[in-house]
Amino acid sequence: MRTSPQFLTILSAFLCFLTINAIIVKQENSLYGPYQAGIGHLVNWDLTGSSQLAETAIRLTPDEPGKQGAIWNNYPMLSNDWEFHVQFHIHGKGVHLNGDGIAFWYVRDPLHSGPVFGSKDYWSGLGIFVDTFENAATPHNHLHPYLSAVVNNGSFPYHHDEHGTAGQVGGCHLQARNLEWPAKVAISYISDVLTVYVDNQGNDNWAQCFRAVGVRLPTGYVFGVSASTGEYSDNHDVVAVTTLDNIIPDKVWEDRGHLMPSADFLELPHAQLKPKATVETLTEAPSSFTMKFIYFGGIAAILYIVFSSYKKYRYPKKKAMLP
Repeated sequence: MRTSPQFLTILSAFLCFLTINAIIVKQENSLYGPYQAGIGHLVNWDLTGSSQLAETAIRLTPDEPGKQGAIWNNYPMLSNDWEFHVQFHIHGKGVHLNGDGIAFWYVRDPLHSGPVFGSKDYWSGLGIFVDTFENAATPHNHLHPYLSAVVNNGSFPYHHDEHGTAGQVGGCHLQARNLEWPAKVAISYISDVLTVYVDNQGNDNWAQCFRAVGVRLPTGYVFGVSASTGEYSDNHDVVAVTTLDNIIPDKVWEDRGHLMPSADFLELPHAQLKPKATVETLTEAPSSFTMKFIYFGGIAAILYIVFSSYKKYRYPKKKAMLP
């Protein structure tokens, strides 16, 4: 029986539909304007610190020194695979001196203000940081502002002096300050792969910032956005938040509530990086491998001499008999 082209087209479309991931907008984890200016609360979100509502955005900090502000979602994310999109504005009067930056969170303990862009240090979960204050005294190999991602299990601090590169799983330069349009960051977490995309052109032309494989995050953590100013300042505004639930066909949901946040790759702080070996250091202090080689080599030589002497003593060679 001959199959019609129309049937093949319909069948192909149906099979593609079955294999495409279902993407659901999580309204309870999302946030859109217009907002009610002057109102001190949001539906499904908590405002903390200096956060205030304007009609078109939520201002986390004004362009004043020493401010901290944040918004925290009320609903834990239970999906294994999700995306967290944020539109934001960073702008101020400063030309070269400004700060400190904005952070996007997926953490166990929200609603705690602190020194890491307005939130607590030693957090458990994921932090994505846009650091706008460049500490010229600290060596680094990237342009500024800089976006970095750090996975923490609550055991180590954030290193401000190294602009988030210490302990990061990935990062990139992101020019997100004093733009005429909102900058956008999309955080994708699917099948233990963390990918961050950025758009600072205002045209949905997304560029991949980094992709990190082997990132393990629990379910049941909470999304948030925070910002802070120090001696220098900026306005930090959140325009909108969109959270997506990615449903992958044939993938069984896993309760990862007791999972410890971890990543296969973390960059060490500069202070913990060991210097490269030089001829002088090797001469003064041989490596443990060299010492072991000398030690076991000496023992082997002694055993060989003893064994050879024993053979000569136990089995002396017989003199050859003349015919």
